[in-house]
Amino acid sequence: MLAVTVAGFLLTAAAPAHADPAPPPSPAPQAPGAQGLRDFQQSYGLPPTGEVGTVTAHLLKAAPDSELREAFADPSDLGREQLAHARTVIGVGKGAALSAEAQVIALMTAMQESKFVNYTSPVDHDSLGVFQQRPSMGWGTPAQITHVPTASKSFYGLPSPSANPGLLQIDDWESMAPGDVCQAVQGSAHPDRYAQWEDFARELLEQEGPDAEPIP
Repeated sequence: MLAVTVAGFLLTAAAPAHADPAPPPSPAPQAPGAQGLRDFQQSYGLPPTGEVGTVTAHLLKAAPDSELREAFADPSDLGREQLAHARTVIGVGKGAALSAEAQVIALMTAMQESKFVNYTSPVDHDSLGVFQQRPSMGWGTPAQITHVPTASKSFYGLPSPSANPGLLQIDDWESMAPGDVCQAVQGSAHPDRYAQWEDFARELLEQEGPDAEPIP
């Protein structure tokens, strides 16, 4: 029997023979693959969803290179949306019949700049999108820069809203080291950081390139 006092009166009721246990909390939904991204999220105490939300996006921008190389050791460590943006970068290159080397350089750049997160709000100055292009530096409007196909065309140097030279406007880019080509387009304060993603970008192109639809 259970006894409860309410407003001075003693009430009694039969206790249930077996109380139902509280249901366990539902696990956070997880994207397929994306083990590296999930591990990264878990290391910061976030639900390991394998999807990039606002907090994860900010952490990815702030994390040191050593941590990011460990988290993204293989293209399969990227989340679903990140891989979709990578396929768009590849697709724009394929649509313009650009070489695999040009596509690798674009993938290296986007990996270093954003980890293929399409930043619609600036984290660093006014940089936006997967290539972290700046409206104030002539790369286009925020809407244009955060449209991944348009941003990719700007990087490659294809017809786009950008007033800046892209890859195709860099003299003798084919004879340059890939990381140097990235820097020639981007003008980064950290020119040596692109090269660390060359092998990753080549594997990414091999993995995603065959299924990436050409984007005219």
